[in-house]
Amino acid sequence: MALRLSTALRNFLLAHGPCKLALQNGVLKIYSGTQPTTADDAVAGTLLVSISKASGSVTREVLATGTVTLTGGASGSVDTVTVDGINVIPQGAVTFNTSLTQTATDLAAAINKGLSSPEYTATSSGAVVTIKALPGTGTGANGFVVTATLTTITASYGNMASGVAAVNGLSFETAASGALAKNASETWSGSAAATGTAGWFRFEGSVTDPGTTDSAATYIRLDGSVATSGANLNMSSTSITAAATQTLSAFSITQPAQ
Repeated sequence: MALRLSTALRNFLLAHGPCKLALQNGVLKIYSGTQPTTADDAVAGTLLVSISKASGSVTREVLATGTVTLTGGASGSVDTVTVDGINVIPQGAVTFNTSLTQTATDLAAAINKGLSSPEYTATSSGAVVTIKALPGTGTGANGFVVTATLTTITASYGNMASGVAAVNGLSFETAASGALAKNASETWSGSAAATGTAGWFRFEGSVTDPGTTDSAATYIRLDGSVATSGANLNMSSTSITAAATQTLSAFSITQPAQ
């Protein structure tokens, strides 16, 4: 079976940055059974072992969020939205469109299309736009001030908050020769949760992933096959015994030249 990228991972690579950033501080989980048809599918089989840094207890990253709530005006525009002084709609103002709810939808779309540095993503619900930091930010965005300049429309704000940094997630070396390898200074290991035969793995991004079907393209996932040879992840033995420590001495992702 081939490596399979979730829609969220493919979207991230196309819009925001490298595979290293997408997978940094993630967790590799090895399952029994057959690899799902796509990485957007729910997990299949039994979770045999979760691989973390030196078998450590993992704290999953929580992305800091802030808000812009459109509160008044039936015309005008949202001219800028700034996070920590950076305009996150650098391509231009978002004009009032039909209602504050629709304008909030348009504003979220404009943030998602923007090329601010650092970048943020956004969603809307009613007249509220929620702005979210990218993976890898952890606690770094907490306290960033969210504000805007507006014409006719008014707004209230919630500053960036609630970010949590990942602990004991996996990290990578600098890419070389078209390959991204595990951090050589880290031991990637885990104590097996169950006994069984390894069949496939899922590398999850830093944020908690429930393992369910992901029709909304929310979760960064990289799936692959497991065997003793010829697989995406080769192990000396695919037989895993509960409570035994499993260690991955090598792991790399190769980007083909064409």
